Amino acid sequence: MWDSLGVEGAWSPSFSRPFNDWEVGEVERLLLTIRGRRLNPLLEDRMQWKETKDGFFSVKSLYNALDSRRVDQFPNRIIWSSCVPTKVSFFTWEATWGKVLTLDQLKKRGRFLANRYFLCCEEEESIDHILIHCTKARVLWELLFALFGVSWILPLSVRETLIGWCGSNLDKKRRKVWKAAPLCLFWTVWKERNRIAFDNEEVSIHRLKNSFVCNLWL
Repeated sequence: MWDSLGVEGAWSPSFSRPFNDWEVGEVERLLLTIRGRRLNPLLEDRMQWKETKDGFFSVKSLYNALDSRRVDQFPNRIIWSSCVPTKVSFFTWEATWGKVLTLDQLKKRGRFLANRYFLCCEEEESIDHILIHCTKARVLWELLFALFGVSWILPLSVRETLIGWCGSNLDKKRRKVWKAAPLCLFWTVWKERNRIAFDNEEVSIHRLKNSFVCNLWL
């Protein structure tokens, strides 16, 4: 990362993969931190803890540092968007808080139910599995990324996905669709889940894709 060639040397950072939207800010902070700093090859490297005056780590200093920086992030702007119907925003709001009445939530409330997700029949049903990790939902995520020509690594939860959903590199028109896309996808998957759970319909990937694309561009 440090290129010692030349009179003074210089930083030449290289990265193994493209950044996700939610990583760009951290990379910018890293580059700003190292900019203007020079390494002295004659000095031995040593670790220094910045949160204490003597440079030594303590649990108390770590706790104080984390406590002072703690911010409860919530993706309000993307959820309460004028681009999507209010009912879709409400559903996404509940999903972000983990309050949708999925089978795992019903079991926590004392219902005696066999917990097996209706669409894939592979994992227990939770809102993060339904909307993010299920193989059927992944088909829609891959379709979405292909439509926009982007490479994306999905986070673990609905909340983390929405917090990192920026689309800053898109033009104005496509950015509007991009910001509505995860809410549209969530709603499409949830409606398909309910068809199977309550109407005993068969899983249809073709119907799932068509429904998502139609809703996305309306």
